[in-house]
Amino acid sequence: MTVIKNGSEVTFAYRIFSGEELMDETLPGQPLMYIHGEGYLIPGLEKGMKGLRAGDKKTIIVQPEEGYGMPTADNIVCVPKDKIPKGAVYHEGDRIPGTSPEGEMRVGKVTKVDKDSVTIDFNHELAGRTLQFEVEIIKVVNKTSKHSKKTKRKR
Repeated sequence: MTVIKNGSEVTFAYRIFSGEELMDETLPGQPLMYIHGEGYLIPGLEKGMKGLRAGDKKTIIVQPEEGYGMPTADNIVCVPKDKIPKGAVYHEGDRIPGTSPEGEMRVGKVTKVDKDSVTIDFNHELAGRTLQFEVEIIKVVNKTSKHSKKTKRKR
């Protein structure tokens, strides 16, 4: 049976827990597909899936350092209200699009609304959390390049 290795096309279903709380899961009949080793998944999850085969089920524990990292103060910005589009109203807890301190388009969470400013946290919502992934491998395809096979020449 084919095992997951770098370059494998992997189809899998998952559920993510933080403690007892279900954080995310694939929808029934809608698994996720990725190419192993190309950085599509967080490092801890990818490491834990290496060597698995279609049909395998595994619980993988991912520490924050190999997941979404630790929250940092650099990812929290205070935006003056005069820089917010006119008519926009934000409340604590709202998730809004914006630009992170690094200039990336991201979704942030409004953590504080003052008279003159809005504070937005652009840390990933799972940053700082130890995560438990329950994965089920549905399909593994290892494609070989036609150029990688050696052919013998007649002399």
